[in-house]
Amino acid sequence: MNSRIKNQLIITVAGLGMLLSTLDTGIINVALPFLQHQFQSTTSITALSVVGYTTSLAVLILPIGYLSDRIGKLKVSLVGLLMFGFGSVLCGLATNIVDLIIFRVIQGVGAAALQSTSAALITTLMDNDHIPRALGVLGIMIGLGPILGPSIGGFFLAFNAWRLIFWINIPFAILGLICNQLLISQIHENTTKRSFDFWGSLINAIMIICLLAGFLLLSKTASFKFAIPLIVCGLVLGLFFYTFEFRLNEPLVDFRTLSKAPRVWLYLSQTAIFGFTSAIVFLIPPFLFEKVMHIDVGVTGLLVLGAPAGLVIFSRISGSQNDGSKNQKFSRWGLMIIALAFVGLLLVGVQWPPIIVTGCLFLFGIGGGYFQPANIATIMQSGSASNQGIIGSLQRMIQNITIASGTAIGSTLINLTVPNLRLGIQVNWYLALFVVVIIVIVEILINYLYPEKA
Repeated sequence: MNSRIKNQLIITVAGLGMLLSTLDTGIINVALPFLQHQFQSTTSITALSVVGYTTSLAVLILPIGYLSDRIGKLKVSLVGLLMFGFGSVLCGLATNIVDLIIFRVIQGVGAAALQSTSAALITTLMDNDHIPRALGVLGIMIGLGPILGPSIGGFFLAFNAWRLIFWINIPFAILGLICNQLLISQIHENTTKRSFDFWGSLINAIMIICLLAGFLLLSKTASFKFAIPLIVCGLVLGLFFYTFEFRLNEPLVDFRTLSKAPRVWLYLSQTAIFGFTSAIVFLIPPFLFEKVMHIDVGVTGLLVLGAPAGLVIFSRISGSQNDGSKNQKFSRWGLMIIALAFVGLLLVGVQWPPIIVTGCLFLFGIGGGYFQPANIATIMQSGSASNQGIIGSLQRMIQNITIASGTAIGSTLINLTVPNLRLGIQVNWYLALFVVVIIVIVEILINYLYPEKA
């Protein structure tokens, strides 16, 4: 197999894995009211089909990332495609809500395998000069999920074909399996033999469950009093997880090695900020367009595409402009552009044309397109070749958690400011701008006080 074909196959497997796993995070959201009626269930129980998917994905992504370093990224990715495809078939065949929830958990396990290996496949198996462009493609796939999910879901629901929401995954999973098998037959992966850190995995799982449960309850007034203790418990367990792992000789996450490259904490913090602000950008605009500007829901569906469209376009552009030496510069530029986008959103008045809001969302997407591929690259470079799976998993886990936190906090701020919806929207924009500015200032200070050696 020549190098060009190998690189194309790797991009296909990694890109499809990320697209499928992010697509199914949102595609079912638009179908929840329909599925509630279809299965004659309650809103809370139907929502477990989303919770089950995201929880199994978040809980298992680190252990599966570790497993990929031990037995091979391609093998884990192959199993992930099989489980995700199989879960999709079962979801489409579900005859009651309990079955659907169980099958969504199976999908989530497959999604964890796909997300934990996507970046690692690129950084460990591709030729070095093609890695920046490939990470740009990965950024495109991450951005396509929010665009295609609601659109595809709404299209199939319009024809009462809800099963196709899940079955549309099958041909893409089959394509990924074919490409994956071709690579396995031609490539030998270097693996690391280590014992499995069961207790670290268990602590991590409980931490994730506490955090996700807390964020889920945060926006609900009746259960708010349970949310804060769960979130605090999750944060305490996170600190305990770090100290526990730091002392182990064969940990799930090698924090001892990561601490030798202390800037990785800055890069992971930037990942968290981007996940948090992305959640707010996808959550708030529909409220602004529909409730404040009184725009039709169909038109709103088009206007909110600004952010994901900008992310898709400029992930590709930034990938072609970056030879691997501009990662930190592009990350910084991306965050500054994102800050400008929030300044623009804060200045927009109700009387302004809605296309101005879409322009600000597109500007956010431009910043995300420059930031995300470069940020992933810097994080992956912080780890050794033997732990790329776990490093990539850590990056995706942090971003998934902060997306959940951004959604919960954004919703809570909206609820707390009812009936003054405009105030709630403004508070969200101010919060997003504040956290972006803080992380930019922190990076500037770190670079000033501790300049990197050439």
